[in-house]
Amino acid sequence: MRFLSVVLLFLFVIAISACDEKQTPQEVTTTDKIDARDTLSIAKPTNLKPKIGLTPQAREGVANWPLYRDLSAAIDSLQVPTLGVLKEEIKRFDNLYVAKEEAEEAEVQVAPQETLSNAIRARLITIETKVKVLKNEAFLNEPNAVTLSQQIGDLINAYQDLNLQLNEAFNTSFEDLLEEIKLEKEQPDEELEEENEPQ
Repeated sequence: MRFLSVVLLFLFVIAISACDEKQTPQEVTTTDKIDARDTLSIAKPTNLKPKIGLTPQAREGVANWPLYRDLSAAIDSLQVPTLGVLKEEIKRFDNLYVAKEEAEEAEVQVAPQETLSNAIRARLITIETKVKVLKNEAFLNEPNAVTLSQQIGDLINAYQDLNLQLNEAFNTSFEDLLEEIKLEKEQPDEELEEENEPQ
């Protein structure tokens, strides 16, 4: 009987040590490994166009447009120091385009009427294409920091082109603006003539 107790104790100790060995590899696999490529430094883009802000009318027009609001936040987040940070920020664009697709599938019209022009749609498609190109480069096995910087600049420039189109969509045309200025200049002259007429 004593022999049986020793064998059972021995088997119990082996079973416990086997359980401990199985837990150790699981702990190793759950720890995050830092990819050396993620520390790749990305310089500030040198190919940026001058910044184009929205006019007050355009800003008011897009105030309730979730796509533009999220796109602006995602573009602003592109001032990144390393590839690892850039990869995280690219996820914002992924979320933005998923939400856009869901809204389109639900046939929910959330874009202002003025933004439905072909010119603005073309700018949005250009931005989406440049996001995909940037994402492809960022997730390559050997990404190039200079190329990434250039592509970030191209994406920001495409956003500036969108702002230019939005300003045009929400404001009167250049010809209309000139006509208004001409009429305003003529009115004071006419008023002065009326005042100077003898009564």
